[in-house]
Amino acid sequence: MKRQSLNLTKCCVLIYLMLIVLLAFHIGLATDIGDFFGSASHLKDYDFSEGWTANGMPVNVNAYSAGYFGGRVVYEKTLPNVLERNDSLCISTSNLQMQVYFGQEMVYAYDTRENFSGYGDGIAYHVINLTPEYAGQNLRIEAQTAFRDGTGGRINEVACCTPEEYRYCLMDREFFPCLASLVMILLGILALAGYFGLHRKNKMMRRLWAMGLSAILFGLWNLMDTGVPQYLTGMVIAGRTQVYSLLHLAIFPLIYFVHSVTRVKRPVLLWLSFGTAWISILGLLFARFSLGIDMHQLVPLIYFSYGSGLLWMCVILADNEIWCRKKRISSNLRYFYIGALCFIFTALMDMSRYLLTKTGSYGTGSWFRLGLMLFFIFMVFQVFLWWSTEKNSLERDRFVNHLLQEVLVVGDAETKIGKLLESLCRELKADRAYIFEDRGDGTFDNTYEYCAEGVTPQIGNLQGIPYEGVVDSWYEEYRKGGHILIYDIEKYKSVSENMYNVLKPQDIHTLVTGPLMLDGEYIGFFGVDNPPAEMMREISEIIRLLMYFLSEMIFQRNNQKTLLQYSYHDVLTGAKNRRAIREFERQELDTGRSYGYLMCDINGLKVTNDTQGHDAGDEMIRDVAECLKEVFGAEHLYRMGGDEFAVYVYRDTPEELDRDVERVRALLESRNRHAAIGTSFARAGDADYHRHKTEADNRMYEDKRRFYSAGGHDRRKAR
Repeated sequence: MKRQSLNLTKCCVLIYLMLIVLLAFHIGLATDIGDFFGSASHLKDYDFSEGWTANGMPVNVNAYSAGYFGGRVVYEKTLPNVLERNDSLCISTSNLQMQVYFGQEMVYAYDTRENFSGYGDGIAYHVINLTPEYAGQNLRIEAQTAFRDGTGGRINEVACCTPEEYRYCLMDREFFPCLASLVMILLGILALAGYFGLHRKNKMMRRLWAMGLSAILFGLWNLMDTGVPQYLTGMVIAGRTQVYSLLHLAIFPLIYFVHSVTRVKRPVLLWLSFGTAWISILGLLFARFSLGIDMHQLVPLIYFSYGSGLLWMCVILADNEIWCRKKRISSNLRYFYIGALCFIFTALMDMSRYLLTKTGSYGTGSWFRLGLMLFFIFMVFQVFLWWSTEKNSLERDRFVNHLLQEVLVVGDAETKIGKLLESLCRELKADRAYIFEDRGDGTFDNTYEYCAEGVTPQIGNLQGIPYEGVVDSWYEEYRKGGHILIYDIEKYKSVSENMYNVLKPQDIHTLVTGPLMLDGEYIGFFGVDNPPAEMMREISEIIRLLMYFLSEMIFQRNNQKTLLQYSYHDVLTGAKNRRAIREFERQELDTGRSYGYLMCDINGLKVTNDTQGHDAGDEMIRDVAECLKEVFGAEHLYRMGGDEFAVYVYRDTPEELDRDVERVRALLESRNRHAAIGTSFARAGDADYHRHKTEADNRMYEDKRRFYSAGGHDRRKAR
C-alpha cells in the first residue's frame, strides 16, 4: 500500500510538473510569437509607425533611435484624411524628449528631467487628442535623446486610435508578461506567508523569506519592465528607478536561499556573493552621484552585477553537487538544477539580445521572464516536495485524510465548516469544537460551534469578545509558536487572567487552539475544548494542519457570499437584475403604500455600438444608470436587458413622480444622452403591479415613437 501510494504521488508530481512547464512555456513564448498562440496584440490594426521620414530619409518611426541621427531627429508624416473626434495619437517612447506639431501648431511637448538613474525616463506614454480639423495636415515630431552623450532615445510605437482602444491593445499585448510577473509576486507572497505562518522546525523553512522576497522583487521588476504600470499610473520616473534598482536588490536574497538549501554550507561563498553584489551596487552609486555618469553608460558594470550573481549561484550549486557525489549521497536538488539552468540560459540570451540588437531595451526581456517564471516554479515545487516528505506521522495523516473525506462529500462551504468541526470534536473525543472570527471592530464572535452530547452550547454567550486584554494574549502566543496548548486551566491563570475568566465559566480543563489566516493576516482562531490530555501534542499538529484548510473554507464561504451578491446585480452598471426584481415584487413590494413604476429605454444605443464600438455603448449604458441612481437611488434600480431599466420608487403623489422624471431627463440631456421613459403610479392598496408594469412599458414605447418620429430616425436602426 505504501509503495502504491508513493508511485501515485510520483505520477501526480510528474503530471503537475508537465502542466506547470507547459504553462510557463506558453507565457514566455507568447511575448515574442503571440500570433502562433492566438494572443497577439490588436495594436497592429491601429499602427501608425510606417511611412515616416526621419531628417528626410524614409523610415519606420520605430526602426532607429535618435542616437542614430546624432541625438536629434525630425519625423514627419501626413495625418489621415479622416479623423473622428475621439481619435488620438498614442505614442510610446523610451528616453526621448519631443515636440509634436500639427502643421505649424505645436500641440504637445514632453521633456525629461534628471532622476535617480540619470536623464533617461524609460518607457513613457503620450496621448495627443486629434480632431477632424487636423485631418490631412502635416504631422511633425521634433525629437532628441534624453541622454547627454547623444545616444539612444527612441519612439517605440505610434498608434492612431482612441485612448480606450490603445489601452485595450496594450493590455492585450502585455497580458502574458504581466501575468508572469503577477504569478512571481504571488509565489513570493505565498512563500512569505508560509514563512510567517508555518511552524518552522528546520533551517529550510527559516530561509523561506529569502525566496519570497526575491520572487516579489523579480516580479515587480518584470512588471515595471513591461511598461504597463507606467501607463496606468503615469509614474514614469518611479518606474525607471525601480527598473534599475530592483534586480540588484533581488539577486542576493535568491543566492542566500539557494545556499541555505544545499547540503554543504560554505559561508565564504555566501560572503563573496554578498560582497560582489554590494561592490557593484556601491560602484554604480558612486559613478552616478559622485562622477555624474548616467546609468545607461554603466551597462558593463550593471551586467557585471547581474552576471556575477548568476556565476555565484552556479558555483554554489556545482560545489554542492561535487560534495554530494564525493559523499555518495543525493543532493535532493534536482528541480533546483532544472530551474537554475532555465534561469541562467534565458538571462544570458536576453543579455545578448540587448547588447547585440539595435532595438535597445524595448522588446527585450521576454526570455528572461520565462526563465524567472520557470526558476521560481521549480523552486516552489522543490520546497513543496521537501515539505511533503517531512510528514512522517502515518496516524496523523490517516486521521486528517479521513476527516477531509467526510467533509468533501458535503455541499457548500458553510456545511463543510460545520461538518469539519463535528468530525473534529467526535474523533478527538473533545467536548466542543469552535471557530471565532474577527469582526473588524476590535472584537471577536463565536461563529461556529459543535458540542458533544450532554455539553452545554456556548456560542450565544461568546459574542463580542474583546481583542485588547483577552484575544491579544493568544495572538502573541500564535506569533511565537503557531498554536496554544493548555494542559491545566488553573495554571493558565498566571499567563492570562482575562482569558482565564472567559474560559473557566465554560468548564474548560484542557484546550488546543490555533489561528486562522488569510494572505498572511490573522482572521480569527479555532480549537477544541477538553480533549484527552494524552492526545494534546498530537492534536496540536492536527490543528496546525487544519488551520490552512479551515481558512480556505472561510475564504470559499466569503467568495460564495460574493457570488450570491453578483447573482442579483448587473456587473456593468451595479444595478440589480431581473432575478432581483422578481424577488422584490414577490416578497418586498409594499402595495400598502403609494408607489411609482418607471421604465427607461436608451435611445441610440445600437448606432453607438455600430459606429463607436461596444466600449462607447457600455459608457452610454453606465451614464443612463448613473442618472437614474442620482434621482431614485440604487436600492430599487433594475437593469432589465441590454438597454432597458426599471425603477420602483415609493412616492405619495403622481406629481412627485413626474418631477423625478423631469430631473432624470435633465441629467440625461446634460450628458448628451437620450432615453424613452414611461411611468405608472399606483395608489396605496393597489396590489396589481403587473398592470402598472404594462402601463409604464406602453408609455415608454410611445415616448420612444415620438422621439424617433420627431428626429426622423429609423427606430429599427437606431435603437
